[in-house]
Amino acid sequence: MDYRRFGDVLVVRLDRGEEIISTLAELAKREKISLATVQGIGACDQVKYSLYNVAERSYSPNELSEELELTSLNGNMSMMDGEQYNHLHATFGRADGSVVGGHLNEAIISGTGEIFVHMISGEVERSKDQAETGLNLFDFNK
Repeated sequence: MDYRRFGDVLVVRLDRGEEIISTLAELAKREKISLATVQGIGACDQVKYSLYNVAERSYSPNELSEELELTSLNGNMSMMDGEQYNHLHATFGRADGSVVGGHLNEAIISGTGEIFVHMISGEVERSKDQAETGLNLFDFNK
């Protein structure tokens, strides 16, 4: 990973073999990011993503090992229990022109990753919604 800071924006390059989630977590700790938006594109060859079923409160995992275009990486960085928390979604283009995606769990860069992290002054915590969804939601009362 290499990056440059321009005001409140980090322009990030991920290199071949780097994993997106863990590398962005490392960046967030290094730069002390407590709140940010994330967007990016790139190429991956190993991906784990999932879809959340609210009624069952569970994720349906999917795994791909093939050349994929990371056509859209979107999400945010926030805090949960005083720790940095990434919430990212991604879509991937396949060789046949189809697109798949969902909640990103892991993605290995095969070519490059070009990511913009827009840091926001402030902090938003998350709390687990035990009552309705089971998801870790923004909690503006903390």
